[in-house]
Amino acid sequence: MSQVPPIRLFALTALLATSAAYASGLIGDAANGKELFLANSCPACHGVTKEDTSMVGPSLFGVVGRRAGTAQSLLGASENLKKYGVIWSAETLDEFLADPNAKVPGTPMAGVLADPQQRADVIAYLSTLKE
Repeated sequence: MSQVPPIRLFALTALLATSAAYASGLIGDAANGKELFLANSCPACHGVTKEDTSMVGPSLFGVVGRRAGTAQSLLGASENLKKYGVIWSAETLDEFLADPNAKVPGTPMAGVLADPQQRADVIAYLSTLKE
């Protein structure tokens, strides 16, 4: 049995481990994602620190890897969001942000990011919001 050269093993590991690349094949830019997040009025409803729990929407700190409908906010999670119950990942966030109301009917989430690259960028930014 032949050994896999270390550089190929490293490249394969990096490819499999990335959360910013997904089915669409797009890789997000976190710096651009932060700018888009701010420009699209997301901070009007969502905080980005652990302490931001008294806003209309949930804090997005630690959103990647968290179950939908479990974060504290002023409105609280809708029953439909709780039923949706996915674990937020690059893929599930991409689907949700493309059309939140299609994924979770009646969601108070008003923002839609139709552009796949913008979604990838915002998701890359959201992925940085962790300890």
